[in-house]
Amino acid sequence: MNTESGRATAATQDPCSTPDRPLQGVRVLAVENFVAGPFASMWLADAGAEVIKVEAPAGGDFARSTSPVRTAEDGSPHALSFLRANRNKKSLTLDLKQAEGKRLFLELADKADIVLENLRPGVMDRLGVGYDVLRARNPRLIYVAVSGFGHTDVKPSPYTDYPALDIVGQALSGLMYRPERHDDRPTYLGFSMTDLQGGILAAQGALLALYQRERTGRGKKVDISLYDASLVQNEISVTMYSALRKPLPPGLPAVTAPFGPFRASDGHIVIAVLGEHIWRRFCEVIGKPELVDDPRFADGIARRQHSAALDPHIDAWLATRTRAQAVDLLREGGVPASVVNDVADLFDCPHVAAREMLMTIQDPVWGPVQVVGNPIKMSDVPEPDAGVPPRLGEHTDAVLRDWLHLDTRQVDALRAGGIV
Repeated sequence: MNTESGRATAATQDPCSTPDRPLQGVRVLAVENFVAGPFASMWLADAGAEVIKVEAPAGGDFARSTSPVRTAEDGSPHALSFLRANRNKKSLTLDLKQAEGKRLFLELADKADIVLENLRPGVMDRLGVGYDVLRARNPRLIYVAVSGFGHTDVKPSPYTDYPALDIVGQALSGLMYRPERHDDRPTYLGFSMTDLQGGILAAQGALLALYQRERTGRGKKVDISLYDASLVQNEISVTMYSALRKPLPPGLPAVTAPFGPFRASDGHIVIAVLGEHIWRRFCEVIGKPELVDDPRFADGIARRQHSAALDPHIDAWLATRTRAQAVDLLREGGVPASVVNDVADLFDCPHVAAREMLMTIQDPVWGPVQVVGNPIKMSDVPEPDAGVPPRLGEHTDAVLRDWLHLDTRQVDALRAGGIV
């Protein structure tokens, strides 16, 4: 998107970008660790952006050493966590705590379209490379910040200075009271949903800002809070509580039934009846059309309240059918249903294979490892490469040469000084 001399040629030659991809020519500097920031920048890289992952010379992204870890022959750690969110990027080591490292970063940011960071609020400012400094030098720059509670210069929060990880966002947003449970103990959802949603919103915010910049010529700051990212996923609870002044019961929705897992003869399926038209179809499929006129099952809320009377009809129908048989009949009858997959089932799922939602990374230490692919499918855009995530500092020389036109002698001097 920037138009400096020589820019298009350099981007076209980038092996992580091709002219077929939507973000061809967009340059991103990512100062990131762990999950939320790396996923956001990886999705930008998948779309063709040239993503430079700026890492501290000693250790780099903390995900590189997060267990489980195997050690390469050169002694460097290779963590499975790092494989998840760092394909199609370039790694540049740079010590931002040193004056020369700061100077180089500022020069790189002058040529960037996006700076994306997920450090704690204020860290980039204290390093002298925060939004105000970068914007003054490059008014077209888009600065995307992901943090636990947001940055006060965009929207204040009394929690801004508190540390946060994914589980904190789940806890504060009420999500840990949503899963079905057997006591009053809140339940962690079991995966980094807050971080992933934060990464999705960061990538979306970057794209919105890029689109607006095409009209205005100006960049802006995009401020993503992980608490906010969790809260939007609990939106139904918020709306229902606002109207009814009582929390939803945990687990299955209180406004419809049957809706959830049920046991067939060989395992579990899910049935999703939402709306009276689907309820009528469901009754026909299970051979109980008379249930439509039963006042106990007059609507979704009534059916949920009388599930003890409804479920035996469903259980009896399922008891003589396998999962596949039951799901086929329900689908033929226009009732949403599916088998319940465990993670191992995903590797044999025909949909996952057809949609290319697993890609194999040939890691030199772990060997072939399958990771989740990119869910955004577009016509005339090839699937992203399953590139091995970069070694720490693997592209330092190339980035400094291509972006800042430094020669080998200058880079060697920086390396000798511990700057890169």
